[in-house]
Amino acid sequence: MAAVLRGSVCLVGRCRKHVDFACVFTRSMASKTQVGFVGLGNMGNPMAKNLLKHGYPVIATDVFPESCKEVQELGAQIVDNPAEVADKADRIITMLPSSPNVIDVYTGPNGILKKVKKGSLLIDSSTIDPAVSKEMAGAAENLGAVFMDAPVSGGTL
Repeated sequence: MAAVLRGSVCLVGRCRKHVDFACVFTRSMASKTQVGFVGLGNMGNPMAKNLLKHGYPVIATDVFPESCKEVQELGAQIVDNPAEVADKADRIITMLPSSPNVIDVYTGPNGILKKVKKGSLLIDSSTIDPAVSKEMAGAAENLGAVFMDAPVSGGTL
């Protein structure tokens, strides 16, 4: 919605016989921002597929390559590790099973923070220890990126 509002021009006025009218012209959303996705398990896979369904280009990776097959068939670009995702996208969603996985994906030898660009938005949807989220937020901030803790709970239907 914010993208639509930023690119909108609104004309409000009166026409013949004092009929009020409003026209809103918005810029095309044809070129949507590329989204990186790390973690294509039971929760991440449907999330990434939904992004693809709505026309977002997705660059993804998972520790289990077979988890990438389904989204690759739908058009996602698959890369070898989280650092490559960060190199190609400045909007990244992670959906991981535990705190140690989050620490490794962000700060490990091939972690997101090795290649993150200044101004990147990192959204972690993993349900993890809040202390780990705070630690990752600090590490991202030191590199000029924004880390957003956006956990989900429950499971797949």
